Amino acid sequence: VIPAMISSHRVYAYPFAGYWVDVGTVQSYWEATMDLLQPSPQLDLYNPDWTIHTRSEERPPVLMGGDAELDRSLLSNGCVIDGRIERSVLSPGVRVEAGAVVRDSIVFNDAVIKAGAVVDRAILDKGAVVGARAVAGVGPSDVVNRDFPDRLNTGISLVGKGAVVPGGVRVGRNVVVRPDSGEADFGGDVASGATV
Repeated sequence: VIPAMISSHRVYAYPFAGYWVDVGTVQSYWEATMDLLQPSPQLDLYNPDWTIHTRSEERPPVLMGGDAELDRSLLSNGCVIDGRIERSVLSPGVRVEAGAVVRDSIVFNDAVIKAGAVVDRAILDKGAVVGARAVAGVGPSDVVNRDFPDRLNTGISLVGKGAVVPGGVRVGRNVVVRPDSGEADFGGDVASGATV
């Protein structure tokens, strides 16, 4: 964007001492999001002098079930939690059913993690579903994604918008599950580095 602007516009630069991170890769985006979980993050979402304005719909408060567990995570309005959340960021309307575990992950709006499922070091897009007893993020981290080796090579798996990981299926690391994928797209477990 900037090089194209230089040829047709007057472009200026100035020193900036505040928080800034380039989130142009999956890994850097994941790291910047995980930075929000630090005891004193550089980007303070609760700073009243720097209000973050965003469009969001009204949803009920977070509902934590009797067996729910939470460890250093951010939950948005409308989340219903009956499982365990560890070092993760959950967007509005996420459901985590009983016995499910979400660890070191980013989960977008209205995603559902069914009973007994595990989501580990993954990014789930809006409306994604991880079926009962399925696992998203298991196995070796050093097997790069064969279709996107320069983008998925640090162990983070991606589950696309509206995708459904069938119950009991194990999805490896550095995997891409394309948007709207469903049971017919899976032939069983998905090895690390694959694309569905």
